[in-house]
Amino acid sequence: MESLQALGVSVGAEAIYLDLIEHGESTKAELAERRGLIETDLEPLLLELTAIALVEQREDKVGPRPPQLALEAFAQRHARQAELARQSATKLTELWSAGAGQRRYLEILPGFAAARAVLDSAFGEAGERVRAMTIGNQATAQHRIVDGLFEALERGIVLEVIYGAHVLEDPEALHKIQQCVDAGEQARVFPHIPLNVTIVDDRWALVSARSEVRLGSQHTVAAVVVHQSPFLEGLVGVFDAFWRMAVPLSADADPGGGLSPETKRLLTCLSAGLTDESIAREFGVSERTIARRISRLQETLGAQTRFQLGVQASRQGWL
Repeated sequence: MESLQALGVSVGAEAIYLDLIEHGESTKAELAERRGLIETDLEPLLLELTAIALVEQREDKVGPRPPQLALEAFAQRHARQAELARQSATKLTELWSAGAGQRRYLEILPGFAAARAVLDSAFGEAGERVRAMTIGNQATAQHRIVDGLFEALERGIVLEVIYGAHVLEDPEALHKIQQCVDAGEQARVFPHIPLNVTIVDDRWALVSARSEVRLGSQHTVAAVVVHQSPFLEGLVGVFDAFWRMAVPLSADADPGGGLSPETKRLLTCLSAGLTDESIAREFGVSERTIARRISRLQETLGAQTRFQLGVQASRQGWL
């Protein structure tokens, strides 16, 4: 039995109470003898039980008290303490929100529709630069270019976007991206983009992520707007780190001086971390054909590994 232990009573004190229930009022000497204790060891155990009114001591005798009234009183005391703790938490949270600990730089958005509305306003509000990381459309399989993107590029807004490498396997998505690149967007790809981030002029950012668990027929989308704060500075730093590691996607113009668009596309897929199987499916050829092409490129550039191939291609200005 561990009923009292759940209330913080020690194993020894619980055993004393159960002994008294069984044998009734006893002298301390009798109780100590039955439990195999000396009286000095008995005292702290009796104090535990006395503190929650489960035993009563009279002169040298100790007797058990009915547990119902004692434990109900104990529960009421703790209920009052819990209520005071909740009230204190509410007050302290108000102070925290109003004070230095929380500058109200976060706005939690209710869902995908609100996040889409904020995203559609980004290019209209931008004065100089928009940076974005995207894992793709979050609530629909239909590809869509954000409202105002082309108009912003015409105004001279600098647009830098990092896409998840899966776009290289999606012809429709790649076509949309190419339209944006042709209009002036600077695009790069990276194997694994963890969440969607859009940063406008380093003034504010929209951050959104999607749960893989569906609620009904749709995924749950969480989104927040981050205003100027250390948090926003951190997001800028994260974007810059991904940008340095990502592989450029450029327009069809060939900076490699004779490098075919197909070869450049192959190098981009490799640098983005796609497997031979994925690349072969994208090119519509066998994995063996892709492996041969990669081997020829390694020979051309004197690269022993695929990593070295990526480094050499970058040095040649092919990526």
